[in-house]
Amino acid sequence: MLGKTKALIIGAVAALLTPFAATPVHAQTFTLDFSDRSSYTAFAANAQALNLGNSDLATESLDALSLATTADAVAATHTFDVAAAIAAAKSEVGTSRPTGWSQPGECVISANRWLRAGGSNWVSSGSPVTTYSQAKRLPLSAALPGDVIQFENLAYPDSWATGVHTMLVVGVNDDGTYHIIHSNFSGAGLVTEELNFKITPPAGFQAVAWRF
Repeated sequence: MLGKTKALIIGAVAALLTPFAATPVHAQTFTLDFSDRSSYTAFAANAQALNLGNSDLATESLDALSLATTADAVAATHTFDVAAAIAAAKSEVGTSRPTGWSQPGECVISANRWLRAGGSNWVSSGSPVTTYSQAKRLPLSAALPGDVIQFENLAYPDSWATGVHTMLVVGVNDDGTYHIIHSNFSGAGLVTEELNFKITPPAGFQAVAWRF
């Protein structure tokens, strides 16, 4: 009895598997040949990496946005009366003016006013970069009396973000500090003169010099 039952089970399983084992007459056979690689091109995967280096790339991007001409500091000369501009700035030390967009107490508006008093053709408009389209961009180390020092935001150079600041260079000291005049540094549109000012931009900013 056990042998008969076993035979029946084997027969049933064989019957079920037979349709799957059979090959239909209309079936097509495909052969993939991987030996000849001339028919395809291998592409390398695009690698993505986070650059955590210094701010050189950010600086290059900022330079690309600038409409000003980068020039050799030795060849870049002022096109206005530096002494007259500094005299105009000194005459305002200790005075205050209204602040706000395009108001006379703002730092960049004040610097523009002083340079124009010396005969500069500086038209202050646009961003902290494009407002210097008539000037020559120089490294801070090349700054001279009559130059304008600008704090620029590295991430958003065309934005008047908090931390952006403008000042007029009166002199350069041997200890690396600067004699400068600026407005609204401490608020209230107050014009102040600093004899030994250390240029320390806020985090995420850099300082550059502009020469008209």
